[in-house]
Amino acid sequence: MHDEDGRVAELDALDHELDPTRTDVDALRAELAQLRTALTRRPVIDMAKGAIMALTRCDEDAAFRQLSQVSQTHNVKLYDLASALLADLQRADAPEPDRDVDRLVRRNWTRR
Repeated sequence: MHDEDGRVAELDALDHELDPTRTDVDALRAELAQLRTALTRRPVIDMAKGAIMALTRCDEDAAFRQLSQVSQTHNVKLYDLASALLADLQRADAPEPDRDVDRLVRRNWTRR
């Protein structure tokens, strides 16, 4: 006699044999959802890179490296970091543009 999990696994296998495209369609739906998320987040990351480039007069690769390094150091998603940086830059009391961008970005995560 099979337990509940065993029966579910057997039914899933049988279902896949009867309709092999179902799993493929589910995988494609998941991939589509991931791509849609990436497309909505990319402009925010690009704007943050642009802000860093303007403030530090560096190239796009250097701006991305700086964002990535702070993201990894503080274990924060790149999108969340970029959003926080842009929000800080829009604040009325934002630091002067000649300040160290790394310090500006880092301060969002050292307070939390």
